[in-house]
Amino acid sequence: MLGTVRKFSKSFVAKIFIAIIALPFVMWGMGDVFRSGKQNILVEINDEKISSKEFIAYIQKVKLSKNEIENIGKSKIIDDILTNYISEKILSIEGEKKGIQLTDSALKKILVGDKSFQKDGKFSRTKYQKFLIENSYSASTYETYLRNIEMKGQLLNYYSGGIKLPEFIIDDLYMKENQVKDVEFLNLSKIYSSKKIGEEEIKTFYDENKNFFKEKFISFSLLSLKPEILTKKKDFDEEYYEKLDQLENQILDGEKFETIVSGNEKNVQKIKLVNVRKTKQDGSIIKDIDEAVFQKIFSIKEINSPKLINIENKYYVVEINEERNIILTLKDKDLRKTIETQLIIGFKVSENKKFIDNIDDKKFGKKEMLQLSQKNNLPINKIKINGISDNKKFKTTLLKEIYNHSAGDIFLLSDNIVKDNYLVRIEKDQNPKINKKSEQYKKYLRKANAEYISQVYKSYDKYINTNYKIDINQKVFERLKNSF
Repeated sequence: MLGTVRKFSKSFVAKIFIAIIALPFVMWGMGDVFRSGKQNILVEINDEKISSKEFIAYIQKVKLSKNEIENIGKSKIIDDILTNYISEKILSIEGEKKGIQLTDSALKKILVGDKSFQKDGKFSRTKYQKFLIENSYSASTYETYLRNIEMKGQLLNYYSGGIKLPEFIIDDLYMKENQVKDVEFLNLSKIYSSKKIGEEEIKTFYDENKNFFKEKFISFSLLSLKPEILTKKKDFDEEYYEKLDQLENQILDGEKFETIVSGNEKNVQKIKLVNVRKTKQDGSIIKDIDEAVFQKIFSIKEINSPKLINIENKYYVVEINEERNIILTLKDKDLRKTIETQLIIGFKVSENKKFIDNIDDKKFGKKEMLQLSQKNNLPINKIKINGISDNKKFKTTLLKEIYNHSAGDIFLLSDNIVKDNYLVRIEKDQNPKINKKSEQYKKYLRKANAEYISQVYKSYDKYINTNYKIDINQKVFERLKNSF
């Protein structure tokens, strides 16, 4: 963010909207680190200079959590606050240039019309004062804030207001998304499903990538502290809990695991090298330890240090004996499944690329599509799609791609995870009749206007970056951050 204006904003409009968001104010203690009479210029926006003292006053108005305040100098929070502040300043300058202002009467109308401050349909001074107290506002601060927000809204409306799009733009958008398409398609996923991954393929992939298959394994000793272990009885009585306290004190006193479990050695489970999935190196899975207990054990960091753990009022003493990063073997069923999945995805991607290349080179068309269908004994499906929202067969993301094509086009259609794969041919396009009085058409009118306004904002972004030179004094800014 810090630098020249061109580095300042990748999307100024986005920052405008961030700046518009209500930022409740709270005062929190912070000394003025720039007390000297020397002016510390933090930012220059064209000819307007912003001092460090001015920016600190702005920071004091931003409602931050205790954690954010404590870490303000170590995080990017202050960078974001500066971005918002510069955005507000530029909008304020622009508003003044355009003569945009909010009169006292207009401000009063906004306050009186706010339902949050009303009781029985009328403005309540009490509710308003309560709001100010609860949010640490003064009346003047909040009213200045409202004035700025309204000014910003008017400024954005200045650039986007009064727009009346030509009918053909709306009509084109309506036609594009409501066109009826007669489509034929071949489901490649059904063809791909016959692909079997051989043992040699799995082994080759594993050998080439085995260094990526490392996983943490631990060895541990575990004793379940059942009543019959501690008291030779089945009851969770007072004696049981006294014994449990004694055992816990032994652990706190640094007693060794062997001493703590003395007399119960035969009940100790010794688990040799297992991963977080409860899988051993030989591929076998531990089944006699509860999942919650196992996950708790695996979270222990210390080695050769007994711990008392409690899961749903069941107590255990455990000690991690060893920790290793081990390369998984193909005996691990989850690893084999992962490799197979990866190989199948790679196969689909490769086959899809061949189709795309052949289509681009005009080597694959309607005739070849029919031949592929016959070869695999798979029918070519024919459907009618009644608009871009007609997702009875294809997902919305795939429909958008279909509607980028016209009659006669043949193309490959695939989702992001290469699960759904189709060869598609658009047989015919039919343009819909437009009823300009319908609610659907009005919806497209609003949509087209919104898209146009978005383009206006993008143009405004370029205008801001062209007409405003923003220089941030990096040394002053770093000194300010380090002062927190």
